[in-house]
Amino acid sequence: MNYERPKIVIAVIVMVCLSGVAGCGTGNSEELQLIQQINISGTITNSQAERLSKVKFLELESLTTITDEQVEILSNVRELWLSGLTSITDAQAESLSKVEILSLEGLTSISDSQAQRLSKVKTLWLNGLTSITDEQAESLGKAKGLYLDGLTSITDAQAESLTTVQFLGLDGLTSITDKQAESLNNSDELSLSGLTSITDEQAESLSEVKGFLGLSGLTSITDEQAESLSKVDMLYLKGISSITDAQAESLNKVRSLVISQACQPLIDKYKNQ
Repeated sequence: MNYERPKIVIAVIVMVCLSGVAGCGTGNSEELQLIQQINISGTITNSQAERLSKVKFLELESLTTITDEQVEILSNVRELWLSGLTSITDAQAESLSKVEILSLEGLTSISDSQAQRLSKVKTLWLNGLTSITDEQAESLGKAKGLYLDGLTSITDAQAESLTTVQFLGLDGLTSITDKQAESLNNSDELSLSGLTSITDEQAESLSEVKGFLGLSGLTSITDEQAESLSKVDMLYLKGISSITDAQAESLNKVRSLVISQACQPLIDKYKNQ
């Protein structure tokens, strides 16, 4: 998971508070001990699930098995992290569709029907998936936030299906087409930190991302790309180790820019002018 994205940072804070030995939002030391016990054993009982069903945030990262009934009980939790599960049933997918924020990063594959059910979740982490079907992309594209960092490639049709996702993570992609860049630029937050290079046309398309754009995998950019990307509100370019004066002057226009320390002095030079 790439923790650079602003929305993810909030979620990660929640996750850290909940992981292993602790839980946030429970306010009960007995519940914290119960979470620890479950994460150590990797299993959960119905009574344990009942006790935890009223908390707002819950991470059971080491839980590897769970029954349909237990998932239904835990579906009352607003933010649920079940990253240790490697598979789910259709019934579990239906129950989990009631959760507002859900992490199932241990899944390496899902069925089309499961994707359809999970599309009701507002923010969904499925970073363990290495491929998706066009039908799954169409379903998952209904989510408000979607993180699919395990994908190394997508089709133009899949990118088009994802065009309405507001917060989108695709850090596993190593390249995109011009058409995909155009489809993905409707996001409020888009992370493509697996890309090591982009074309000028792609930079121009991606400059239309409304809020945050993560391109930390880029090692260099052209003057034209810098000028295009200067329109982005929040831009991550941590992989770039050197820039020209023209690029620095352009990137100085970005409201919130994260770039390598080697480039920062030149950015500051134009900030002070």
